Amino acid sequence: MVQTPAKPTRPRLRVVSDTRGSTRARTSDKAAVQFRIVAACLLVLACAGVLRVSLAVQAAEAAIDASALRAELKDERQEGRVLEANKGALAAPSRIEAIASETLNMRRPAEVTYIQLPEELAAAETADVGSARRARGPGVLSTLMDLAAGEAQVLLFGDVGLGPLR
Repeated sequence: MVQTPAKPTRPRLRVVSDTRGSTRARTSDKAAVQFRIVAACLLVLACAGVLRVSLAVQAAEAAIDASALRAELKDERQEGRVLEANKGALAAPSRIEAIASETLNMRRPAEVTYIQLPEELAAAETADVGSARRARGPGVLSTLMDLAAGEAQVLLFGDVGLGPLR
């Protein structure tokens, strides 16, 4: 007869309460929570430090830009003063007379001739200059004077002198 092997029996498991194991689990949970809190605090401090450095860099750049702008403004003001002085020197009547006599061979007239206006026209001019000019249009004399002044300005200063007239 053949014997069949007997089934091995498993030992019964029983639940044993271990007070040491539960304390260990609670301690590891507390340590994990404390680690997370410390890590979060360090992250917040690192972000605050980066933000502070970034703001300090921006403030330094703004100060450098402001000083550069102040220096540029000072230079431009000085250049404006020099240009104003040059303008005054170039517009001096003595200089214009010297250029006219040397370059254009102009000289002072030997005698000055005046144009005599008719009495009624002279009275209208003195009474109401604006209405008389509007009535008869721009005068021939004033038109000729404007043309001569424009030509003299072109001869003396070139096209640069005509800038305000354009």
